Amino acid sequence: MNLGVRLVGRELAQARLAAIGRSVEPVARGAVNTTATRSRAERYVKPLAGTIDAPRLRRALRVKRANSRRMDARIIPSSSGVLVVNYRQWGFDVIDATRARIWVAGPSGKKIAAGFVNPSSRQRLPLSTRSGKTVQKAGGQRTYAYQRALQLAQGPSVAYWFRQFTDAGTIRWTNIFLQQEFERRIRREIAKYSR
Repeated sequence: MNLGVRLVGRELAQARLAAIGRSVEPVARGAVNTTATRSRAERYVKPLAGTIDAPRLRRALRVKRANSRRMDARIIPSSSGVLVVNYRQWGFDVIDATRARIWVAGPSGKKIAAGFVNPSSRQRLPLSTRSGKTVQKAGGQRTYAYQRALQLAQGPSVAYWFRQFTDAGTIRWTNIFLQQEFERRIRREIAKYSR
């Protein structure tokens, strides 16, 4: 998903800074980087803090910062699943004596996770469903299986929640914050070097 925000007033700011012998690029880069970091914190980490712990969210929502070669900053969500045990709240609905469906609690309600729980066991861990496929080959049958050992189940990825929270309100908030940050940095630069 690629959504863009625009910086308005760059030409005017460039003329104002050129009058005092300064460049607009470092100011714009700083504003864009601060906006990306602040957007991640305010629009994604805070609303999801009740679902997944904040340090894990910050690691999964990487910020690629603007630099001298690239004038845009990006928030890149991890598409890897999050282990069910890493969610703050999860549970299961019993289907029969040895199988139960796993769910994780998200900001907008429950979301089914891929896996099962054995409600008759002592530990009741969320385990991933094992899958395999048997195909007929010229030399006989061949079974392809992903990991044979039981693994912990994974819930929805951070990218799933990122898509849920990226809406018109988030874009509007980010645009407003970027404009305010850019203007604040321009004023600071002019005050600092116009003496």
